[in-house]
Amino acid sequence: MDLIDQNVAENFARFEKNHDPTLVHAALETIEAAERNVPIDDKAARRLALSRRLNFFAALARNIDPEWDASDLPVQGVQPPALKQDVVPSSGEVDPAKIPDPEIRARYVPALKVNKDENQRYFVQTQLRQIEERTTRFVERLLIDRYTNSPADRAELEDLLAGSPLSDVRKEQLRRLFPGPRD
Repeated sequence: MDLIDQNVAENFARFEKNHDPTLVHAALETIEAAERNVPIDDKAARRLALSRRLNFFAALARNIDPEWDASDLPVQGVQPPALKQDVVPSSGEVDPAKIPDPEIRARYVPALKVNKDENQRYFVQTQLRQIEERTTRFVERLLIDRYTNSPADRAELEDLLAGSPLSDVRKEQLRRLFPGPRD
């Protein structure tokens, strides 16, 4: 594993602990920076670039929830409990410490956490899908710019796909991005 692959793996490991999508962005930017200024006819570099992207897709797939629904927007905030007049919420939420009734506070605090977690999960899943789209566009561009429809280039793609941990569905999606016959 070279330094680029190690950096990407470390960013994903940290992401999987704290769910900060900036770490996945950083991993992708590490890959992109490594590929800048690589000669277009460098076949070893194109193979390495595609291999890194396939591994990136696999790490991304581990973190994308296939059951997530973008149209299922989480509620913003939690309805505060009814309190005495001297405690008026200014931001829509009440500081739990200002809720004198322990039973009401005991219900409100977990509701705040659940709401915060749902909103964070929605944000993260949205970010991961945007990163996936960006990566797909790059792979398509890489295949179009650096590969031909030759048997040798097709064999290289198949070899990389066979050695990757991607799902069969993702492999088929990538095969469809491969360039067709050129005039």
